[in-house]
Amino acid sequence: MANDLRDVAPVEHVPQAPVEHLPQDIGKQLQKGIGLCLSGGGYRAMLFHLGALWRLNELGYLPKLARVSSVSGGSITAGVLGMHWKKLAFDGAGVSPHFTEIVVAPIRRLASVTTDQWAIIGGIVTPGATISDKVANAYRKYLFHDDAPRTPR
Repeated sequence: MANDLRDVAPVEHVPQAPVEHLPQDIGKQLQKGIGLCLSGGGYRAMLFHLGALWRLNELGYLPKLARVSSVSGGSITAGVLGMHWKKLAFDGAGVSPHFTEIVVAPIRRLASVTTDQWAIIGGIVTPGATISDKVANAYRKYLFHDDAPRTPR
């Protein structure tokens, strides 16, 4: 039987050495509050985290966040959230009635186009521009409504 656990070897507990590089007063440096971590994974992460933030808004948890940490696709969503944070105007229940138009709409706009293929092609064939320039220009256009392409000085 494939799921029979009697054939699995027991796992030994390996004691961990104490962490010696942390300062003694680490407790004084920690700050209370709720932190949110948004992982990477490209467009999928961007959209997954958008849904998670959308739900947190509906539940009134967004204004309770003390810190947001993110990488890659999660950083796209976190960046849009951070850029518009002051415009969210949370109500007494901690819900932003403007969340959909301010945060969801630009991310959906970006997700509705394929930027990577054109960025690669444009970065290869456009003199003086890189693939990174083309991706940054797509972000400017779809997330920030800034249609002016930019290349390095």
